[in-house]
Amino acid sequence: MTKILFFDIDGTLFTNDFKLPATVRPALLMAREHGCKIYINTGRTLCNIDKKLQELPLDGISMGCGCRVIAEGKTLISTERSHEESMKIVDVYRRNKITTVYESDTGMFFDDENTDDDMIPVWREYTDKRGLTRFVDDRDFRAVKMFSKIIDEADVDRLIDDLKSEGFPFYPIRRSKYGYEIVPEGYTKATGIDMVRDYYGVGLEDCYVFGDSENDLSMLMHVPNSVAMGQSPEEVKKCCSYVTDTPENDGIEKALMGLGLIPRK
Repeated sequence: MTKILFFDIDGTLFTNDFKLPATVRPALLMAREHGCKIYINTGRTLCNIDKKLQELPLDGISMGCGCRVIAEGKTLISTERSHEESMKIVDVYRRNKITTVYESDTGMFFDDENTDDDMIPVWREYTDKRGLTRFVDDRDFRAVKMFSKIIDEADVDRLIDDLKSEGFPFYPIRRSKYGYEIVPEGYTKATGIDMVRDYYGVGLEDCYVFGDSENDLSMLMHVPNSVAMGQSPEEVKKCCSYVTDTPENDGIEKALMGLGLIPRK
């Protein structure tokens, strides 16, 4: 029976400073040799998938919290909005006076009206270094999801209600004190798993998920075989069936051996 392994990126496959432990690639190769399919399950959109992932033996990827799923080169789902729809979303943000970065398959898009906010320079430093900086007046602007700075929680509800009233159902995922991912309703890291397992005709019991933080909870709580990395917060560890070591201490290899997915050394 095919088993499918889903991995978060930062703090799971890679260390938090984005270094790939030496044992990860050999462990994943061995897992494939023993009949496992290897998938990334990330909140990043297509434009932000690091080239370092090309070092890994992947069968596919679920991106943007399930907004785009690719299995063996075939796109199973994409929620990318048209340019016209995306500009209507920009109008909602403008009238709510909320600063955001629009995450797309082709880049990270900025609105000139937000340039005076302290969040924007941080994002611009990141996107400029990676060649991802774009602007919403570009004709290829097509929003997938947003990362927004919202100080007052009441503004979150107002934004979501306003988006829905315009025909754009989204929901918020809190990522920091004032940082929210605004994601299309009905799409999560868990729905990405379901699309992939349906593609292969595999049950949840044959899926394994690996993560390290609260934004992984939707997938960690969705399957019976869930693995928390050693540095994970206690609330993450408590909801998982298996706790491994940190990435730096070969946590992925140890988990795969401990779960019987690859032979022990």
